[in-house]
Amino acid sequence: MTSRTPLAAAAAALVALSLAGCTGDAGSTAGSTSGAPSASATAAASTGGTTDGGASPSAAGGSSAAVPAGDVLVTFTRQGGIAGVNDRLVVRGDGGYSLQTRGGTRTGKLTAEQLTALKAALAAVDINKVPSVNDGGTVADGFTYRIIYNGREVVAEDGAIPPALQPVFGALSAIVSK
Repeated sequence: MTSRTPLAAAAAALVALSLAGCTGDAGSTAGSTSGAPSASATAAASTGGTTDGGASPSAAGGSSAAVPAGDVLVTFTRQGGIAGVNDRLVVRGDGGYSLQTRGGTRTGKLTAEQLTALKAALAAVDINKVPSVNDGGTVADGFTYRIIYNGREVVAEDGAIPPALQPVFGALSAIVSK
C-alpha cells in the first residue's frame, strides 16, 4: 500500500505540471485573430480567477486600464440566457470599468451620473441581509447573476432576484448591455 502513495504523488505532480503548461498556452492565444477570449480566460473570468478584470493586457487591447484589486467597487457577472452569455464587469470606485464578454474585453469609464446612481443603488442595499444564494427561479433560458460588493458575494437567478438588488442588477446590466 505504501508503494502506491509515491506513485499517486508522482501522478498528481505530473497532472499539475501538465495543467500549468496549459495555462501558459492560454496567454499566447489571447491575441488571436478571432478576437474571442480563450476558454481558459473565460473560465477564469467567470470564477473570479483573477483580480485584474479577468484579462491580460494583450486581451484588453494593450490597455493599462486593468482594475486594481484594492480599488474595486463592485464585480458583476451575468451568465446564461438563450445565447449562453458569460459577461464579467468590474467597476472601480472612480468609475473606470473592465468588461469581459465573448467578444473580447473593453474598458471604459462611467459618467458621473452613472457612477452616482450605481453607488446610490449599492448604498441602499444592506448586502449583509441579502441571502447569499437566491435560486428557485423557473425562468427558461434565464440569467444567473453574481455580485461581489463590500467583500460579500450574492448569487441570484432570474425569477428569484431579491427586490433590494433589482436596481443594482438593472444598473449593472445596463452597463454590460451598452
